[in-house]
Amino acid sequence: MRENGVFAFVPSDEPDQAYKGGYYYSKDKGATILFAFTGEKLRVLAPVWTLQSNNIEVNIDGVKITNYSAYGSPVKHRVILFEKLNLDKGKHIVKLTNNQAGKEFEVDAIDIAEDGELLPINAPFNLDASAGDSKVSLKWDQIENAESYTIKYGTESGQYTETVTATKDAYGNFVIPGLTNGTKYYFVVSAKVNGVDSEYSNEASATPQGGGGQTDPEQPTGNRAILVVTMTTGLEKEFELSMKEVNDFIAWYESKQAGSGSASYAINKHDNNKGPFSSRKDYMLYDRILTFEVSEYSK
Repeated sequence: MRENGVFAFVPSDEPDQAYKGGYYYSKDKGATILFAFTGEKLRVLAPVWTLQSNNIEVNIDGVKITNYSAYGSPVKHRVILFEKLNLDKGKHIVKLTNNQAGKEFEVDAIDIAEDGELLPINAPFNLDASAGDSKVSLKWDQIENAESYTIKYGTESGQYTETVTATKDAYGNFVIPGLTNGTKYYFVVSAKVNGVDSEYSNEASATPQGGGGQTDPEQPTGNRAILVVTMTTGLEKEFELSMKEVNDFIAWYESKQAGSGSASYAINKHDNNKGPFSSRKDYMLYDRILTFEVSEYSK
C-alpha cells in the first residue's frame, strides 16, 4: 500500500502502478483508491483518454453508488467524472475500484466543500470511553485490514504515558483494567496496517468510579427508548433515542426487508460525542443486522 497523507493506494496483486506527483496511476484490475473526508459534496477529477478505464466503481460508506468511465478522445485533464451532492455532513469513506484490466486508472484531484476536511484513511474513528470500577471500556470503528491496534493513555490531555496493544478484533470492546478510581484518563488509539502505524484517533476520556462506575444519571421518562442492535458479528450497539427515531429506524428496516430503500441507515448518536465533532452518526448496514430490541421508558 502506498500512502500520501489521507490516501491509500491498494493494488490487487502485482500491478504496474505508481504514485506520481499528485495523482494515482495503475493498469491493474482491482486496484483501489481509498480516502476519507467530512462534508456534503464530493467530486472526482481525472484525465480522459482512449487508454483510460471505462469501468470505475464508486463506493461510499460501504454502498456502491455508480460506475463511471474515463474513456474518451481527445485527451483532457482534470475532468469531473463523478459528483455526489447532499451527503450527510459527517465522515465518509470512499473507495474507487478499477474493474477493467489493462486500462489506465488515474485520479488527478479530489474536490470537497470548503467546510469539509480530508481525513487520515487508516486512523481509527469514533473512539468512545466508558468508565467502570477501576477500569475503562473502549470502543472504536473497525479499520479494514488492521493487523492490531495500539492504545495510549495518561492522566493529562494530549500526554500519554501508558501503551497497550490490542488484537485486530478488539475494536468492539477493549477494557483497560487497574486504573485509579476518581482519576480522569485520556485515551487515543492507532491502527497498524501493512506494518505501518496510522495517525491517532480522536481523544476520549473517562473517570473510573467505585461501586460499578459513575453515578447513574436520572433516568429519562416519556416518549423515549433504548434501541439495541445486534450485528452479525455479535457486536451490540446501544442508542438512547426518541420513539420517533426508533420508529423511523424500524420503518427503514421493514422497507429494506420488503426490497426497497437504501442499504444503510444513519442513527444520530446525540450526546455521545467525543472529540471536536458537531455531530456523530452510526451508519447501520441492513445486511449486517442480526436482530434489534426496543425497550421503551415508562411514561
